[in-house]
Amino acid sequence: MSMVCTGCGAPLQMEREGEKGYITGDAFMREHPLCQRCYRLKHYGQISSVGISEEEYRTAVMRVLDKPALVLYVVDLFDFNGSLVRGLTGVLNQHEVIMAANKFDLFPWGVKADGVRNWLLREARRAELDVTQTVVLSAKSGQGVAELGSILEDRAKGRPIVVIGMANVGKSSLLNRIIEQHDEHVGQQFTTSHFPGTTLGAVAMKLMGGMTIVDTPGLLGIHRLQDRVCTASLKDIIPGQRLRPRVYQLRPGQTLFLGGLARVDFVRGPAQPFVVYVANQLLVHRTKLVQADDLWTRQRGKLLAPPCSMCDEDLSNIRSKKMGFKKGRPVDVVMPGLGWVRLSGEDIDLNVHLPDRVEPAVRPALIGS
Repeated sequence: MSMVCTGCGAPLQMEREGEKGYITGDAFMREHPLCQRCYRLKHYGQISSVGISEEEYRTAVMRVLDKPALVLYVVDLFDFNGSLVRGLTGVLNQHEVIMAANKFDLFPWGVKADGVRNWLLREARRAELDVTQTVVLSAKSGQGVAELGSILEDRAKGRPIVVIGMANVGKSSLLNRIIEQHDEHVGQQFTTSHFPGTTLGAVAMKLMGGMTIVDTPGLLGIHRLQDRVCTASLKDIIPGQRLRPRVYQLRPGQTLFLGGLARVDFVRGPAQPFVVYVANQLLVHRTKLVQADDLWTRQRGKLLAPPCSMCDEDLSNIRSKKMGFKKGRPVDVVMPGLGWVRLSGEDIDLNVHLPDRVEPAVRPALIGS
């Protein structure tokens, strides 16, 4: 009989309703017990906000990585920079690491998986990650999942497969796909949702053929915008359909607003295209730079939304960062948890405005490089 929730991994308890791991006596006696939170999420789509601290997260991961393991590092292709787990590189490099890049189904038609795979290997090296192999896939469509399953089966060699990743990268959805392909008789599944922080503790499952999969919690981070907005605004920034790149021909002295969460000022350089990759439903608004401050003050949370009144109040603390680029190869300016703007490689100066503790990142262009 399991003493932890078989959906999210939280230790089960019957004393404190509303807290993580709460379960009724009848539910506890089931073969695959689900805590009240997972049950409501699975059957009614209801989510209660429960997270774990970075300290709890690292404790959980270190506990399952104290012996040789095959690490499945799941990242979100839409938010690659935001989905890198910080502070664990040294630990991970003591194990063999397979990187699974999820949500390829969101990418525009014509983007080649081989090109993305090579880009991932280069970016993993830049992040000082010793990655054996990368797999580009979609847990939603199933693309690449069979390839990943075969790699894991071949590389595990009796070691547990420990799955790590930030919250909302699709770890549990991916693992359920693997379970379906390798052992259709398993009654247990990992709890999934589009809300961050669904898995709360390490959950182990043994499949036919001897593979053991250990799912660890997804870490929430203040450095990603998707972890800082409310659940209603989350739906405005998380893409649910294939991305439609938006191209803006800009001149110096113009500004792009990405909702009310990010702002990109074109300060200096020749006229050039800015290609915006964000959720299709998110408002992108162009205006003159001289009008940008006034518009930001009057319309943030109204026309320029999200954020809304239910989001983290700290989102109103905006920081500006000057960014300059010399003529060269195309680059992406990334807003973690929101998307990115592709620049064509021209000489240019920008001011990028983001909430405090959300740092813009620069990388070689992921698409169309």
